[in-house]
Amino acid sequence: MSVIQTNYTSKISNHFEKTYTKKTEAVYSSKTSSKESVVEEYIRKHPNDAAHVNKQVQAGKKVWAKNGVEDVSRDDMSMEEYQKFFHALLDTIPYDSTRVCDVNFLKISDEGWEQMKKDPEYEAWILGYFVEDRAVKNPFFGWGGNTGSVCFEHFGASIEEHHGEGFSKSSVKGEKHEKKEESWWDKRRKRTKELMMEQQVKAIEEARAKREETLQEYRNHQLKSQQKLRSFLTGKPERQFVNQPEEKQLAAAAYENTAGLFQSLIRNSDFKR
Repeated sequence: MSVIQTNYTSKISNHFEKTYTKKTEAVYSSKTSSKESVVEEYIRKHPNDAAHVNKQVQAGKKVWAKNGVEDVSRDDMSMEEYQKFFHALLDTIPYDSTRVCDVNFLKISDEGWEQMKKDPEYEAWILGYFVEDRAVKNPFFGWGGNTGSVCFEHFGASIEEHHGEGFSKSSVKGEKHEKKEESWWDKRRKRTKELMMEQQVKAIEEARAKREETLQEYRNHQLKSQQKLRSFLTGKPERQFVNQPEEKQLAAAAYENTAGLFQSLIRNSDFKR
């Protein structure tokens, strides 16, 4: 059951169904006969729009029917009650699934509320306008960076007074970003941050190169020491040391020297048992 049916159909509609249903029809018919609806006035002035406006009015009346409030009299409501009644009706109109990220703001003038309350055709037209508007798909939904739109709708005491505007949330973020880029201080901070990052990367690379150089010197020193020890123990002349920067070559040479050293010790009679 909808919000309207819960809050108003059960309380207001039941009450008016017994007492005011026939009276409501008489009141509405007397209003349309004694005073022209702003909808009829608009159609008379803009006959080319008649088909579209009538379609919107019928869509609004379907919202009444869906919520069972066609015969509810607005005359017996206070303005505060009527506004709550209308907003509850409006909340039953769904958005297209591609509009879930939209944010909407509704502004109705005091004169507009008065006209809607006494002119059911005008109320139906506004409801029908939102039925049509909320059914429109967002063609950019699902695109990267698309976060929906912000829309403002303004209504007065006639159809001519209605106007709306909207803009994409993504475009607003883009404008703010451009303004930041145009700021001299923002550019300076950005450039300073980039320079600091470059210096940090450079310092890390230099430290890494220095560490490799130190490690290489240590390996060379170890290899020389092993060769000297081997020469001293075996009595053989020391082999000319060749700087081999490759780790695998250094490791192989160190292993070869160490293995040769122990083999020589084993063969030397001084170390035999």
